[in-house]
Amino acid sequence: MSLLPAPRRFPVSSSGLTALGAAAVVFLLASCGKPPGPQAPPGGMAMPVIAAKVQRKPLEENLPLVGSLQPKEDIRVLSETDARIESIDFTPGHIVEPGAMLFTLDSRRQRAMLAEGEAKLALTQSELKRGEELLASNTIPEQEIERLRASALAAEAQVKLLQAELEDTTIKAPFRGAVSDRQVSVGQFVRRGEELALLLQTDPLELVFQVPERFVGQIRMGQKIQFSIVAFPGETFEGEVGYISPKLDETSRTLLVKVYLKNPESRLRSGMFGSVELKYRAKEDALIIPQSAILFDADRVYVVGVDAENKATFRPVKTGLQLAGQVEILDGLAEGDIVVVEGYQKLGPGSPVVFSPDSEKYGVAPTPPPAPAPPSEEAPPSAEKPKS
Repeated sequence: MSLLPAPRRFPVSSSGLTALGAAAVVFLLASCGKPPGPQAPPGGMAMPVIAAKVQRKPLEENLPLVGSLQPKEDIRVLSETDARIESIDFTPGHIVEPGAMLFTLDSRRQRAMLAEGEAKLALTQSELKRGEELLASNTIPEQEIERLRASALAAEAQVKLLQAELEDTTIKAPFRGAVSDRQVSVGQFVRRGEELALLLQTDPLELVFQVPERFVGQIRMGQKIQFSIVAFPGETFEGEVGYISPKLDETSRTLLVKVYLKNPESRLRSGMFGSVELKYRAKEDALIIPQSAILFDADRVYVVGVDAENKATFRPVKTGLQLAGQVEILDGLAEGDIVVVEGYQKLGPGSPVVFSPDSEKYGVAPTPPPAPAPPSEEAPPSAEKPKS
C-alpha cells in the first residue's frame, strides 16, 4: 500500500503526520510523476475528472461594505407668518419640482397692510416732490426736504417688508424632491416657525457608509464607486465619492464616506441599503485557477495537474490573491496548463484521466466517448455431409 496521504483541501499541522508519512509527501512533491500513488484502478482504467485550464486574466480583491441611501438635502417646511391654511397644493409622497406650490395661507391681512403701505408711500413721495419744488424757490428750508426724503425712504422700505410678508403666505419647494410627513390640514391656524411638512431631495441621493481604518487609503475624492440594491437584483449602480470625513470615529475606528449618485427617475428611495464592493487590491494580469484545485499536505501546497498524455502529475505551487472561488498562481504553473478540480481522490502520479463534460465550463474540452467496437464477423456454418 502506498504511503501517500489522501489530498486535503485545508492545511493541517505537520505535527499530526508521522515521520514516515511526511517523508513520503516530500518525496512525492519532489518527484512529481513518479509512481507510488494510491491504488490505481485495475488495468490502468482512466478515471473521469473535472479539470480546469490555467487562465490569465484580471483579478480584483474587494472589501464588502454596506451603506444607506439618504437625501443629499432635506428640510423642514416651516410657516413664516401667522395665518390659516387656505390650501395644500401637493400630494404626499409625490415628486414636486423646484418652485412648485406646497401651501397657500390666508393672505387677506397681508394684502390690506400692503395696500395701506403703498398708499402711505405714494403720499410721502408726493410730499417730497412738492417740497423739492418749493426748495427751488427758497420757500422751505433744506432740513424740511431731508425729513421728507427720510419719510419717503421709510415708506418704501415698509412696502418691501409688507410685500415679503405677502409672499410668505405662499410656500414653494426650493428644490426637486418628495414631500412627506405633512403636519397640518386645510383650515388650521399656524404660527410663525411651525413645521408644516418635510421635503426630501430625491436627485441626487447620497450613499453613506463607513470604511475601516486600514482601508482608508483606498478612498479618494471623485472616485467611482459601484454598488447594488436588494430591491433591484442583478442591477449595478454607480456614484462618485463627494465627501470624506476629516476625522475617524474614535469608537469604531472607521471613516464616514458619502457617495453622490444621480436618481433622475426617483427609482431609488431614501433608506434603502446599498452593498458596496470596495476594490483595494487588484492585478490586471494574473494566472488564475479555481480554488477547489488547491490541495494541502503538511506545509506544502500543490495541485494535481494533467500532462500532454492525459496522466496525473502532482505539482507544488505558490499562491497569491484569493477571491470569489479563484486563486492566483505565482509559481508552479503556466498559462494553458490543466489542473484537476474534482475527482483527484483516487489519482496517483501517472494515473490516466479523462475529462468529464463539466470540464467545459473551465475551458477544457471533454474527452469524447470511445467509438463503438465494430460488429464481429461470424464464420458461415459448415455444410454437413448427407448421411448415407
